[in-house]
Amino acid sequence: MTLAILPLLRDLGSNRNGAIVAFGGTIIVKTSGVDMDHVDIVDAVYQAAVRSELWPDTLCAIVDYVGAVAGNIVYQAPDGRGSFLIPGRMREDLNALYLQHYTSNPYARAFEKVKPGEIAVGNRLIDAEAVRHSAFYADICEPQNIFNQLFLPHASLHERGGIGGVALFLSRQQDEHAVEAAARLERLSPHMARAIDLSFQVNRIARAPELPQRLIDAIADAAVLIDSRGAVLLLNAAAEALLKQADGIFLSRSERPSLAAHISKTSTRLVNAIRQALLIADGEDTPFDGALSISRPSGLPPYLVMITPLAPTVSIWDAVDSGARVLIHIVDPEAKTRRQAQQLQHIFGLTEAETRVAALIGSGMNLPEIARVLGISSNTVKTHTGRCFGKTGVRSQAALARLIASIPIAGNRPATPSHTNGKSRPRQS
Repeated sequence: MTLAILPLLRDLGSNRNGAIVAFGGTIIVKTSGVDMDHVDIVDAVYQAAVRSELWPDTLCAIVDYVGAVAGNIVYQAPDGRGSFLIPGRMREDLNALYLQHYTSNPYARAFEKVKPGEIAVGNRLIDAEAVRHSAFYADICEPQNIFNQLFLPHASLHERGGIGGVALFLSRQQDEHAVEAAARLERLSPHMARAIDLSFQVNRIARAPELPQRLIDAIADAAVLIDSRGAVLLLNAAAEALLKQADGIFLSRSERPSLAAHISKTSTRLVNAIRQALLIADGEDTPFDGALSISRPSGLPPYLVMITPLAPTVSIWDAVDSGARVLIHIVDPEAKTRRQAQQLQHIFGLTEAETRVAALIGSGMNLPEIARVLGISSNTVKTHTGRCFGKTGVRSQAALARLIASIPIAGNRPATPSHTNGKSRPRQS
């Protein structure tokens, strides 16, 4: 039978006790995978790929078709955060208990060594008798009549130090036919692999990856989006320009570009704040200090950095897809006053040198600091300051700073950042 999936999507419904399959243009709901042949199951698998809410029912059908008691699609992250499972005929309360306490069990540790695409029979890889005397077996396996496990690792889940794939659970009676069950799962394995990958693709499309870029491009100051691993995901044009200066904050040269500060203590604080924000983005309740300053070797006023956790993810696939989790907003006070001083230059006819001095006065620096930053003598700074006073009609540095702060910034939009596959190119410092 030819698989014609997409034209039928808008007509599909969901049945919590079974799976939905398509025959030509006719929709038939089957309540048990026992009555479904191989083609029926394959149809259901691909329909679940493009409609994630169908996965639990499809897994129930696969469980019956293979000859198992229950099953799931599982992803166990290396640090536990972001782990998930999609259950098929499993107890919800025990799913939560498993993710909280039992992800590091003998079966999972043995399955880490199985290559994607291979079918593993759990009791052949572990000391099954010892496991049956463990708390894991008493709390998770025995209440659900689980005696053995079949596991099909998936490449997109079984990476980054984590483990993931399709797990099917056999009762003691079903274990007598484990070879036949593994053979049925192996027949489905290429379709399951494609369907899980398709779920990722559908999720990416649904999340509209160009939207985060448009949002941070609309921010006048530097904006950086961080993914679930703490790596830089997107930059706006202002952030690209700021990080290229490498004046206090820069992109590290690691395999995954991340933010770092030149001062070790500040860099540690920045990394810790990002880590805390990631925990909050994952739904954890943890103390959080989302604002810090970063000193600049140039002597210019420090950057003000604000770190904001984004809302917890809606789709479980995001745990692996590594989308945006944290927004980092970097404010350069000197850059703001510089733009305001440029407006002052046009209004009062200041020279370039006078404008540079005025901008630094507006950012809060005193005359010796300005001389050091600009590399000129204190007398020259005093001369430029006096001329600024004469042209603008003010009589003190404080008055000049207030005048600059009162000037609205002209709407000069930053240049459009360069893109690669919808993402800004992080620039190495």
